[in-house]
Amino acid sequence: MFCRHAMITNVISAGPQQTTRDALELFAKHRIRMLPIVDGEGRLVGQFALEDMLAGLLPAALTVDHHDLMDLRLRLDYLLDATPGVAKHFRDLLPVEIGEVMNREVKLAHLDTPLWEGIRLLVQCRSPIPVVEEGSHKLLGLLSAQGATGRLMELVGELG
Repeated sequence: MFCRHAMITNVISAGPQQTTRDALELFAKHRIRMLPIVDGEGRLVGQFALEDMLAGLLPAALTVDHHDLMDLRLRLDYLLDATPGVAKHFRDLLPVEIGEVMNREVKLAHLDTPLWEGIRLLVQCRSPIPVVEEGSHKLLGLLSAQGATGRLMELVGELG
């Protein structure tokens, strides 16, 4: 069983010249959290994830795990009203081209990547995995947790 058997092919993607605002509109319209970013020839050049964007809005001190904060006994009183700064940073990010802020280090699968390896990547990345054509990097589909699970359920006879 390979990733080709569990991937979706009707993928919503964006180009690197589109803005963060455009990406947010696609997220809302299609109820997705990640966009593969493709060039004019359909080759994957990166990805833009909602969680990555939100993490980039936060002051660095707020991205520290709460258990680490307890261990370090840091005082963060000055951050209690950080929301206006986060909102300003968000507003400033809206017109920025996705190509400037996208993740360029994307874990990939190919059509003939074993499904177990695709599942390992899903667990590691917690995001859909782009499936690309070997050599050209042309985007062919996405392997999602739902797609992998659905295929496995079909294999064990749980779905019609």
